[in-house]
Amino acid sequence: MKTNVEFPVIRFTFIAMLLVRALQLTAQHPILGTTDINAYIKEAPGLPANTADAAKRAYGANPLQPDPASMDYFYQTFEDKVNSRIEDYQQFAKEKMSNASTSQADYEQQAISMANSNPIVAGMGGYDNISKMSEAERKAAAQKAAEAYMANPQAAHGGMQSAGMAAMQQKIMSDPEYRKKFEKMSEAEKEAELRKYMVKDQPMTMSTDQMKAREQRIASEQSQADRVRNSQEIQLKISEVQQKLGDVGQWLGDKLADIRQQGNDNHDAISQEISARYKAIPMVELGEYGHDHDPEQVRPLRIEEAKRHRERAQAELKLNTAAFAEAADRYQSVVSEYLDFLKGSYGKIYGGVSPKDMLEGTNTEQPLVAFEAGLVGIALEMSKKSRELTSEAAQWEANYVQVTQSFQAGK
Repeated sequence: MKTNVEFPVIRFTFIAMLLVRALQLTAQHPILGTTDINAYIKEAPGLPANTADAAKRAYGANPLQPDPASMDYFYQTFEDKVNSRIEDYQQFAKEKMSNASTSQADYEQQAISMANSNPIVAGMGGYDNISKMSEAERKAAAQKAAEAYMANPQAAHGGMQSAGMAAMQQKIMSDPEYRKKFEKMSEAEKEAELRKYMVKDQPMTMSTDQMKAREQRIASEQSQADRVRNSQEIQLKISEVQQKLGDVGQWLGDKLADIRQQGNDNHDAISQEISARYKAIPMVELGEYGHDHDPEQVRPLRIEEAKRHRERAQAELKLNTAAFAEAADRYQSVVSEYLDFLKGSYGKIYGGVSPKDMLEGTNTEQPLVAFEAGLVGIALEMSKKSRELTSEAAQWEANYVQVTQSFQAGK
């Protein structure tokens, strides 16, 4: 009885924990990872089964009296759906930036503040002071600030430096021969050299305020370093996935081009053969129409040409359908890889949009939002490619219908 009572409670608690975690992630990044991108790619319209279906899709019921809106009737609903989802991402990014309420002046001020945080710039009196200097004054001030920084780099960062450390730094700065010798030392030799200078140092102590300031500085630097590392990791993954997507696109383009050219009965070969045979047909007098190639021989040749082009288009359509489906599978595999990465990286996504965040490039949410919108756009590109291939097949069907009807009518 005890087990029967406790099991539902434990199960409910576990599910509740999962729901809380899901809500936390959604609240933090309400759009990332919420789209079933592969479902969109699967839903993208494929290719028609044959050239006759292609013509219906492209022209409507009668290819000789085409409906210019026919293709849109078939594709537009899906493409509008995809575009609407892409707009959701774009709107999210826009609103996130708008809520920051930052102006160009804010970015300029932040850029100045970031410059002033550099110990050399600070040692020169800050950005405003530097902007008032002449070229010669800037060079002199920079040299002086650099020497001061090298003499006591820890002080420049709000740290502490012993007398021995300062003495060794001064020796390195003032004695070129010693500097060369020091630079050639191993890490162990450098540590031993530093201990020689610090042997007479008094123990260093920090006040409470100094310790607090130091801890805050270390925490801030660590947080910033984490954000930079996370940004680099995420940007690297984005680049990696983009490369793989590009490879799929290249594969599909090459595959379709190969299909068009393969064999000795492609469209170009058919046209060249028929052209040569047409030129070989003898010329005959046509009364008031002058003279031309014998119509009785031209008629079956043109019908044969239209039929062979149609058959070739049908064969290509079958091969294109297989290539199209494989490309969709490859795209889905790459998208799944990205989504798996995203699931394990929610804690590394930072959505800060302050001028500092944007200038330092630590905001990882905006790049991911833009990238994910692009992934949704794969479905749109597949739909456009389907339009293109359908149109090509439909043209050969329409040509066949036109030629056969024309010659059957004796024209």
